[in-house]
Amino acid sequence: MVLVFDIFSDMAMFRKSYTTTSQVSYAFSPPTAVAGLVAALVGIDHQAGHGCRQAAYWDQLSGARIAIGLKNPVRWLSTAVNLIKFKTPNGNMGEHIQSKHQLVKKPAYRIYISGGEIYTKLKYRLERNEFVFTPYLGAAYALADVVYIGEYPEIIINEDHTWVNTIVPLYNGVKLDVKKSKEIHRELVPFQMNSERELINTVSVVYPEIKKDLPCGTIGNAYSGLACIWLKEKGELKVSQVGEERVSWFARW
Repeated sequence: MVLVFDIFSDMAMFRKSYTTTSQVSYAFSPPTAVAGLVAALVGIDHQAGHGCRQAAYWDQLSGARIAIGLKNPVRWLSTAVNLIKFKTPNGNMGEHIQSKHQLVKKPAYRIYISGGEIYTKLKYRLERNEFVFTPYLGAAYALADVVYIGEYPEIIINEDHTWVNTIVPLYNGVKLDVKKSKEIHRELVPFQMNSERELINTVSVVYPEIKKDLPCGTIGNAYSGLACIWLKEKGELKVSQVGEERVSWFARW
């Protein structure tokens, strides 16, 4: 079974690690950010009170896997943010700089999750719309709303030539039908960390350029509401039918 929920906000900021004061964002929530989001909804204490590098929730995410779909076109907002320097010897908080920030405008994502011990706890919270910690998209000022879509059975897709409605991790043997997919983008994203916030794995992914007037995959006569990418060969990528959508899974944590 697969849990499906949507999350959206007025803005999002998923900072790329190589940026410092001037911050650049990923276009979507990378798997590491989804892990933190799920932990927040369920209410897993990351133990940061015992050290700023703690991320204890990773231990409880073992065995789970996710997929991420884009629901809105990716739009960017560039702005300047006042950063106040408050750790001065004389306590003067008037000293500040203006930092450039790149934000995602009106983001909306569909998250799929299956497996792992976290599944039952997350289902309990989603069904009741009761979350322990406030959900946000990347930064604390990007408060988000969560809408539970439902729980669906999973049907394995065996054929190689297929379409998917989610971001595609480029595992071994994956071949894209670029011509049929139209516009796509490629990105290297963080995939998994350990309980000390050390990056363990990254993965290259591709995601579609969303065109609201161009639905792609069909099931019967019903159009999927998400954009899609077409595959020539799946290779090691796992693809499943979940409701009316086809999902390409990230590896299990």
